[in-house]
Amino acid sequence: MACPLLLPEDLDHDIALIVDGDLVVHGFLDDYVSGIGLLVVLGDLVVRDLVSRGSVYVAGDLRAEGIVYGHYNDFTFEVGGAVHGRALVLADKSASYTVGELEVEIDSYDPTREQLRAAREILVPQAYEGGAERARRGKRPKLDRPSYRPVCGRLHAGEPLFRAPD
Repeated sequence: MACPLLLPEDLDHDIALIVDGDLVVHGFLDDYVSGIGLLVVLGDLVVRDLVSRGSVYVAGDLRAEGIVYGHYNDFTFEVGGAVHGRALVLADKSASYTVGELEVEIDSYDPTREQLRAAREILVPQAYEGGAERARRGKRPKLDRPSYRPVCGRLHAGEPLFRAPD
């Protein structure tokens, strides 16, 4: 069996990255910093967080410590195994996957109010468009899916996406 590809920190890629086996990223993975990337992992993908506007294909399981966020309808999100993480958020993205251990799942086209409420309970207000301003006024974010740009911005800045435990 081949050894996994281990990356010690965040990975921003705008290329076609094909891994013949497992990929472990000790940080977050973003495929849209300087252009759109394509990721193909023929084994399992283990990552702290994943944000994607490009296409993602994982033959095995996708395991994230935090968020998996797929956005943009010109590309696909496919996982042959199960998706595990704190939150899976899909926005206008063609997707095929099996739900693993997730605290929150927001599906691509018709999220339920329960899904949106569950996300709002575990994510910081700043993960939503206008959420920081609403929080300053003592209000909760609007009942909507977390927003792609604020999520990416917080990941790149090293700021938390999830609320601290009570």
